[in-house]
Amino acid sequence: MPKRIEYERFIENSFTREANRLEEEIAAWETRSSADNPLLGYQAPRFPLQFASVAAFLYERKGDAGLGRQAIEALLRFRQFTHSYSTQAVHLRPEYADGVPPLDAVFDPLVFTAACERLKPLLSSQEFGELAEIAADSLQPVWRFPEWGGHNRAMLRAASLASCAYTFPAHPRAGSWLDLADELAEESWGRWSIEDTMMYQAHWLRALIVYARCRGLKLASLIHPRLTIRAILQMLSPLGILPDYGDSHWLMHSHWEWTALFEWGAGVYEDPELKWGASKTWQFQQRETPNLYAASALILAWEWCDDRVEAVLPQEWADALDDVVVKKLVFRTGWEGSAAYACVNYRDEGDYARTARNYLRTNLAVSAEKMHHGHADEGGFSLLVHDKTVLLHESGYRENPPDGIYRADIYHNRLAWRAGAKLPGARTWDVLKDNGHYKPVRSERLYQSRLCGIDIRRIRVTDEVQRVTWDRSIFFIPEKACWVVVDGLIAQRTGPRTASLLWWTQQLLESGDRWYKTWIPGIQTWQNAKNSALWMLLPQIPGQADEVSEELHRRSFQEELLIASTWSGELRLNRAINFVTILVPSPYGASNPVVAEQVVVHASQPAGRGIGIRFACAGEEFFLTTLNDLECGYLQDDVRPRFSGEQGWCRLDSIESDAAFSVVRVREGVGRVGFLNGTRLLYRGQELFQMLPQAMFQEDGTHTIGITSRFRWEGNL
Repeated sequence: MPKRIEYERFIENSFTREANRLEEEIAAWETRSSADNPLLGYQAPRFPLQFASVAAFLYERKGDAGLGRQAIEALLRFRQFTHSYSTQAVHLRPEYADGVPPLDAVFDPLVFTAACERLKPLLSSQEFGELAEIAADSLQPVWRFPEWGGHNRAMLRAASLASCAYTFPAHPRAGSWLDLADELAEESWGRWSIEDTMMYQAHWLRALIVYARCRGLKLASLIHPRLTIRAILQMLSPLGILPDYGDSHWLMHSHWEWTALFEWGAGVYEDPELKWGASKTWQFQQRETPNLYAASALILAWEWCDDRVEAVLPQEWADALDDVVVKKLVFRTGWEGSAAYACVNYRDEGDYARTARNYLRTNLAVSAEKMHHGHADEGGFSLLVHDKTVLLHESGYRENPPDGIYRADIYHNRLAWRAGAKLPGARTWDVLKDNGHYKPVRSERLYQSRLCGIDIRRIRVTDEVQRVTWDRSIFFIPEKACWVVVDGLIAQRTGPRTASLLWWTQQLLESGDRWYKTWIPGIQTWQNAKNSALWMLLPQIPGQADEVSEELHRRSFQEELLIASTWSGELRLNRAINFVTILVPSPYGASNPVVAEQVVVHASQPAGRGIGIRFACAGEEFFLTTLNDLECGYLQDDVRPRFSGEQGWCRLDSIESDAAFSVVRVREGVGRVGFLNGTRLLYRGQELFQMLPQAMFQEDGTHTIGITSRFRWEGNL
């Protein structure tokens, strides 16, 4: 568990290693600073600001005036840096009519003002005045684009304005800074963020904390920050890596910042589990050589760290992973480094903040985004880890802003669909690839329960434009570290369609008839462990013709391998097509954990009503079933209960039931059986459960004898 002294030691080591690079970094920046950046315009150098931030911190801690003077000189140079920006480039941007802003108005003032606060004892009145004008001139562009909404850039603008007013309260513009700060913070204060991204969520929360401090507000009394940070803790993988869903670069920013935010939460809420989160992310980041960027981020970790709070291993709870805002599923066998883990993102844009989302949609070139900073990843596996090895990962952010290419559905581990049939000989990729613009959908969680020791989750994605509904049911068997994924696509309108189940990897270690043993050597410059590989089977669905293919494409800034199972044809109204995937991590050099030839997929009677998967893994036999149409048992007449077992009856080989899910597991002749949401179950012709009838009150005041459903039932075989 890191203490304040460890953060301080890292910060000091970073300065010792990199302080002598200041002039070199400035020279490198000057060679590229004169040209206009169409996306961002003038970009002030970051290294001198990080240098000054860390030097000011060390001056405050050690009392070394020499360090303080170095920090002051670095901060004062930001005025002269603007002179390198060409006059021609200045004329291209009307927002520079009052001069080129010395600092980036969104990200930099928070760091700049914190350094100025620490340096006040050393600053002359003239120097303080010059720094105040640098801050003031940097804020000028905000009035031309006072970007608002519950997202990181609006909140960073608000925090920048508030921090400048806090540090330079006598400045003639301080009052207007505060007015605009409060205006821009309004959509975030006491409300949920509209962003679905690991990286920018950290920026948003950090800015909220700084804004609250500068305005004298009690942030900790609000529920939103606490649930946000608790949700992030739940998503923390056994490696100490957070899933980089949405617009997030792999390991680029988030982990240092989340370490600081975990420290803030641990201290403010006296939460030992958040302290454990800070410790876990800190430990993982020790792979990184001390550097000034990390040091400047860790100054906040040092500030917020409360050494009195002891770290406690989190318990498995689901309080923060809600099905209204956060919308994530997390599966894990434990919190230790060797545990198995997966995160599935099913968040859509949601039913709140429509005005702010539309404002962004109509102001920014972000047609590929799920508003805001989100990807078309609803239902996708964002991260899968086993024995300290990453086996599935996210798509990446963008290579050439503002392209946003990796945001599209086809770059995620999910099902994707398109109108129209795939022509003979056409590649799956050519059918699916389009302009990459976001396709609005609605998502919801239908089931999250545990049956016979198996975690069962079901989510639904509804595409009202293409008139299809996609249900993804996930069975997770913790002691086998095995996921069985059942996808069902149901048409709400008859028409030709192509649907592809997509899994992304890099290297095939072995493969056979519809099975693959895969491994990911690395993600960009990060090298993966070789402890585990992912065995994957895409079994044939009875009565359904599909095509399995492998294609190489660029994803996450590197060449990756797409494994796809594709169906194409006329999808009839209320008919379903299914895809099944079995995912089992196993030791890298071990034999396959499942015998592919012994896996059987059972079709239902009536046809298309459900699907069953029978297989054996590590000496135990499993039979897992689910319905495609969860409303097939509904009756036409307006009576209560408005369903019956007979109406929804489904036979899947040895199991007969009207249940949404059923499970049979047998080891050495001893077995368990159970179901979710049903009235009756037969196994091999023997009735194992039947709900008893009772009188049910009706709308007209009478009663009718009926049979209600049991949510969960389990028994022995």
